[in-house]
Amino acid sequence: MNFVFVIQLIKNMKATNKAMLYEAVSEFIQLHAFDHLLDNELAQLKSLLNAWTLSEEGSEMQELTGKLIPLLSKVNFFVESISPAAIQLWFFALSYNEIPIGGMMQDLSSTNELVN
Repeated sequence: MNFVFVIQLIKNMKATNKAMLYEAVSEFIQLHAFDHLLDNELAQLKSLLNAWTLSEEGSEMQELTGKLIPLLSKVNFFVESISPAAIQLWFFALSYNEIPIGGMMQDLSSTNELVN
C-alpha cells in the first residue's frame, strides 16, 4: 500500500468519527438530553464541539477533549424521547473518538445525571 494513501485513509476515518460524534451530540440536544444545562453550559458545549470537530490531532485537540468530556458526561439518558438506538450511537461515537466511557454509566447520580 502507498504510504500517502494510508495516511489519507486514516485522516478520512478520523473525520468520519468526528462527524459521528457531532451527529450524536446534535441528536441528543434535539432529544432534550441536555435541557437541564444552564444556557451558558449548552452554548459552551456547542462551541467546544464545533472547535473540536475542526481541530487537528495534537495538543489543541487534547485540550478541547478535556473541556468537552465534563459537559458530555452531563447527558441525561432518561429523557422519554431517547431510544436505545440513540444511546448506542452515543456510545459508539464516544468510543470511536477515544473519549473515555468506562466510568460514565457507573457514575449515575440520583438525579439521573452523569457525574465526574
